[in-house]
Amino acid sequence: MERLHDPSANTYDPLEHVYCLDDINEITKKVADDEWIALGSAIAEAMLETILDIGTDALKAMGREERATSQERMAKDISNAVEASLDMIRYQPIYHECGNHLLPDEILSPLQAVMRSELQLLLPFQEDLLDQRSSDIQLLALSSINEAVESYCGVANVNAPFFNLASEMHQRIRKRRRELLVKHSRGYENVKDVERDIEKNRKKWLHIMFGRHAASDYKIGETHRVMTKLGDISKEAKRQRNREARKKFLLVLFSDLNGVLLP
Repeated sequence: MERLHDPSANTYDPLEHVYCLDDINEITKKVADDEWIALGSAIAEAMLETILDIGTDALKAMGREERATSQERMAKDISNAVEASLDMIRYQPIYHECGNHLLPDEILSPLQAVMRSELQLLLPFQEDLLDQRSSDIQLLALSSINEAVESYCGVANVNAPFFNLASEMHQRIRKRRRELLVKHSRGYENVKDVERDIEKNRKKWLHIMFGRHAASDYKIGETHRVMTKLGDISKEAKRQRNREARKKFLLVLFSDLNGVLLP
């Protein structure tokens, strides 16, 4: 059992709530899922933006449908790669090895590979150039990942000797869990109140990072995957089709009112 006291609570109200171990484990899992998915989304978005910047001319040369399909594939491939990479380190401690980086190779190697793969698909006639610039592509991937991790974790340099990603995430999860449990320590509150708080805060973050549609589509317990701005192309495409259908309907309606369709 964990007893938490909220010193700011009114002395005439229930002062504390006793969370059983099952409750604490459930809340810890939800906080951990939320934090790791958010970190993955930040990394995936940074990598996707880098690839789109490099392939701007190639994308402009495509038709709208082809461009949307390419972007959807890239977003999905990158999100899947990031999620798989983070899952490899999430449940085990990370021990840094000597080298030119301190982020674990379980993250860097597959994400550098997926960046190269996506660029090769986007620039199919420049394979020789990509081979020549292989080291540059690895540096671009490393830079994108570093910047995303630094921004999300609020650290100045992931290559600093004291930084450890697994430890940093573990501390973030523990601190946030403690804050949530203390915040919802009044006697009438329970796990569901904590869950709603997690969802509300993540929606705010998603709105800032990815826009209002990503925030409105998010629901804790249902949205488990790493996301990007382009990661939900199917829904965005559906919205676009609905907007276009509405425009056509309005054009027909106004034409009809002007006596074009009916005498």
